[in-house]
Amino acid sequence: MSNFVQKYIKGDQVMWGIIVFLALVSLLTVYSATGSLAYKTQGGNTTHFMFKQLFFLLFGISLIIVVHRIPYKYFVFFSLPLLYVSIILLLITVLSGQNLNEASRWLTVPGIGLSFQPSEVAKLGLVLYVSRVLAQHQRDDGPTEGAFWPIIIHTAVVCLLIFPENLSTSLLLGGIIMLMMFLGRVPFRHLFFTGLTGTAIVAIVLLLAMNDVVIVDRAETWASRFEDYMDDEQEMSKFGGDYQITQSKIAIATGGVLGKGPGNSDQRNFLPHPYSDFIYAIIAEEFGFFGALLVLVAYFIFFTRIGVLVSSSNRTFPAFMVLGLGIMLVAQAFLNMGVAVGIFPVTGQPLPLVSMGGTSIVFTCLALGAILSVSRHYQEEREQQNAKVQNSENQ
Repeated sequence: MSNFVQKYIKGDQVMWGIIVFLALVSLLTVYSATGSLAYKTQGGNTTHFMFKQLFFLLFGISLIIVVHRIPYKYFVFFSLPLLYVSIILLLITVLSGQNLNEASRWLTVPGIGLSFQPSEVAKLGLVLYVSRVLAQHQRDDGPTEGAFWPIIIHTAVVCLLIFPENLSTSLLLGGIIMLMMFLGRVPFRHLFFTGLTGTAIVAIVLLLAMNDVVIVDRAETWASRFEDYMDDEQEMSKFGGDYQITQSKIAIATGGVLGKGPGNSDQRNFLPHPYSDFIYAIIAEEFGFFGALLVLVAYFIFFTRIGVLVSSSNRTFPAFMVLGLGIMLVAQAFLNMGVAVGIFPVTGQPLPLVSMGGTSIVFTCLALGAILSVSRHYQEEREQQNAKVQNSENQ
C-alpha cells in the first residue's frame, strides 16, 4: 500500500488527507440521512444509497489519481473545447432539460438513463478558459486590458444560460470569474460596471416577482426564499417562516456539543434533502459542534493550501487555474454550510465531496485532480532541484 501511495499519489499530502476525510464523512452521513428515502424508493434497503455514494466516491478518487498525473499544460488545450461543449449542453438543457426538484437543470444520457447537470461541466470549462485568457494577456508594465471582453462575453453566455433554473450557481460562478479578473489586474472600471449591471438584473427580476410579475419561471421561488431570509426570528417563530431553515436549525441545536451519534438523527425524517442541500445540518446533529467544526476546518485548511500553492507558483496559467477552481470549491462549501446555519438564503448548493450526488462528486474530483496536477508538478520540480544540489555537493 505504501509503495502504491509513493508511486501514484503525488502533490500536496494535506489536500489528499482532506479528500479522504471528507469522503469518509460523506459515507457515514449519506448512509444515515437516506433512511427515509430508502424506505420510499428502495423497499427499505438502507444500504442502497450508501453503496451508490461509495461507488461515486471511489470513481471520483480514481479520477483525481488519473487527472493529477496529467501535466497541467494540457488543460490549456482542453479549456476552449470543454467550454463550448458545456454551452451546447446548457442550451439543450434550457430547451429540453429534465425537471428534478422543481428545476430543469438535468440532462439524461439516452440509452443508459444517467442524469447529470451541465452547469457542473460549464463551471469547470469556464474557469479553465478564463485562466487561459488571463495568462495570455498578463503584462509586466500595466493592467490586463485585452482579457476583459473575451472573458465577459463567454461568462455572460454561460451565466445567462444557467440563470433561469439555477440562480445561485449563476451568481457564484459569475462572482468567482469577477474575482479572478480582479486578481488578474483587469481594469477595475470594467469590473465595477459589470457587477453593477449583473446586480441590477437580479434585483429587477426579484422585485418583479415579489409584485407578481414573473419573467423567469423560478423567480417566485427565489423571491420567496429571499423574503423568508429577510424575516426576523420572531416572525419566523410565529408564522413558521422557511420550513427548511427551521428544521435545519432544530437539527443543529439538538446536536449539542458532542452530537447524537452516527445514525441517530431525528431531523433527517423532516428536513428536505438532508443528504444533499442540508447535509451539514445532519453532520451537526449526529457529530455535534466539534464534528461540524472539524468539517469546517477541513475546508478552511484546504483553502490555505490553495493559497500556498498559488503563492509558490511562478507561472500564470496554473496559478489562475488553481485559484479559480479552489475558490469555487471552498465558496460552494461555505455557502452550503452558511445556508444550514441560517447565514444565507436557501440556495440548493451541495457540500463538495460530501453531499450525495454523482455529478457533483465527479466534477469536484476533476477540479481537485487539476489542482493536484499543479501541486505534483511543483513537487517534482523541487525534488529535481534538490537532487541537482546534492549531486553538485557530492562532486
